Amino acid sequence: MPKYIFILGQSSELARQEIISVLNKQKIGLIATGSNFAISETDQPPQQLINALGGTIKIARLIDSINDLSQLTIQKWEKYLNLKTTTDKKIHFGFSLYNDNQKNYKEITNVALQLKKILKNQNHKIRLVTGRQPELSSVIVAKNHLLNTELIIIKHDFQYFLGMTEAVQDFIKYGQRDIARPCRDSRSGMLPPKVAQMMINLAGPARHKIILDPFCGSGTILQEAMLLGFKKIYGSDLKQSAVDNTTQNIHWLKETFSLSSKEDIKKIDVKNLSQFFSIGSIDLIVTEPFLGEAGFIHRQKDIQALEETKRELQQLYYRAFQEFYKILKPQGQIVFVFPIFNIGEKQLFTLDKKISQLGFCLQLKLPYSRPGQKVARQITMWQKK
Repeated sequence: MPKYIFILGQSSELARQEIISVLNKQKIGLIATGSNFAISETDQPPQQLINALGGTIKIARLIDSINDLSQLTIQKWEKYLNLKTTTDKKIHFGFSLYNDNQKNYKEITNVALQLKKILKNQNHKIRLVTGRQPELSSVIVAKNHLLNTELIIIKHDFQYFLGMTEAVQDFIKYGQRDIARPCRDSRSGMLPPKVAQMMINLAGPARHKIILDPFCGSGTILQEAMLLGFKKIYGSDLKQSAVDNTTQNIHWLKETFSLSSKEDIKKIDVKNLSQFFSIGSIDLIVTEPFLGEAGFIHRQKDIQALEETKRELQQLYYRAFQEFYKILKPQGQIVFVFPIFNIGEKQLFTLDKKISQLGFCLQLKLPYSRPGQKVARQITMWQKK
């Protein structure tokens, strides 16, 4: 079975767990992993995988490993490129060096320039693509047609892994289904499509499950569920405006991407879910709930001022989990976001241990945040006992 290098995005811990869940590697594990990459065996096509993984920005076929960069010769690199015949079409090639120093980056650049000169002498039309950083972004790779010609070089412990990029994240489509959709509500929170995708993927690769988002907002999670292949999709929200926005966005998505599914979006208070959904009827709940009044939270200068907000949210989440227990099937799963409030050097967590007493087992607890955020996300996964 072929081995692949997965280059991870900003939230590497979450992205790594997403790969483990999607590839079903919980028991087998990954071949190797570092701060920004993972290596695994898989027979799934890289392009199919990159479309399914929100946290992976590149996938490269593992082609070699070396102990020292002096072993990366011009002859080896030329062999990796596999340019069998001369073509009139211009060839673009490049490389990305991860987890190493500037000195080694310059040395590899010199090798690449020598390779370019040799290939020119062989009558190839050739261009070396470089960037401002040692790592080429997925945008640069896509725009410069570097699939199968970008050499990935990753320093890990006392060796280097080498790979050839076969797929990169489609930044255009992510932007399209976020910015181009008809309804967006910045006041109710803006869950990025990539994060929604990762949250769904944490529950594993099965797509036959019935999925519910009981705080659907603008429908981001439900949109990503449809794109991932779920056919039975349910959403609800306390606000009619959220129900309307989600409905419009889903209809737009189905037309834009030619999708088919059964969906039902209703105005429901999360505390009353069991009045609208049959007992034991839902397989999977994936949601980002109300995280608190954003304006109020951002105005606070003292973490103690958010204690009341914490208590109110914990009460809401506890009531929600009480309802989740009723409508979930045995062994049903929940992926749920708990906010973490950051003010200065202090943090206030809203995850309440009492939820476990309702009959749930906490399986995962992963951070997702960006520098300077006052409200970070703690993404959790639960299973009904």
